[in-house]
Amino acid sequence: MSPLLSVLDEPELAWVDPVLPPVGWDHPETARAYETFCRRHARYRKANRELVRHASLSPGLRYLDLAAGTGRTAEAVLPALGPTGRLCCIEPAAAMHELGQARLAGDERIAWRSDWPDDGDAFDRILCGAALWQFSPMEHAISRIARHLAPGGALVFNIPSLYLGEPDLPGSGDDPNLVSLVGRVAARATAIRPPAEWTFQADIPEIERMLREAGLTPQRWRFRVRITQRCLRDWMKIPVLSDHLLPDMAPLERASVIDAAFAETDAASWKWERWTGWTAWKR
Repeated sequence: MSPLLSVLDEPELAWVDPVLPPVGWDHPETARAYETFCRRHARYRKANRELVRHASLSPGLRYLDLAAGTGRTAEAVLPALGPTGRLCCIEPAAAMHELGQARLAGDERIAWRSDWPDDGDAFDRILCGAALWQFSPMEHAISRIARHLAPGGALVFNIPSLYLGEPDLPGSGDDPNLVSLVGRVAARATAIRPPAEWTFQADIPEIERMLREAGLTPQRWRFRVRITQRCLRDWMKIPVLSDHLLPDMAPLERASVIDAAFAETDAASWKWERWTGWTAWKR
């Protein structure tokens, strides 16, 4: 996945203009497809449950949900807020932001914004579910995040381990690594663009170095998620995630191509997707 966020000048961290490629998350169809995926599949629900489980949440704390998307991480935090807790959701892509705000409307404990907190605002927990690798340079982002942590607070985030150079684990079926669907979709494409440039190149030791240099003490944890062929199919229907394979194609046409390719795969196949997470405490 290509980066959503970019550091322009230290110490100021700015969001890339969400209208321009490759930031295709700011589109109503992308937000709708993402929500459809979240309703049908447990990938992000499991990731958010693990995130919350390792965050030592307590009622009354001040929480920040960074890159909040449509509010799925926020939803997992809500039971721990209590009547006096507060949650600030930051999401720069307007389509995702608007859908998330609508989904969680009516809860006065939640505030939404599209940019960084004000200078001096501090939080007891800053959570970033399935997004921190989209900040670039990541080291500057972690430093900026650390400045918004209250003493004794923690940054809690997770990253698919594949992005850290660790392969997923095979599951079962005729396609236990889930490689055939992408190839079959590509074979049907009338044009393929090079994928957006990948700028995230950190491994586990590098990330933990960044955390320590920002004054944080990292505690690493892991989990895995069962990814089915149907899960992969619906994930590919999120436009921003298959733009390079099926460019200039309307969402319904794209979905039809993906469904036709899926029909030629073993629908019972699945794999284990490994994730790595950190709870990094401010010293």
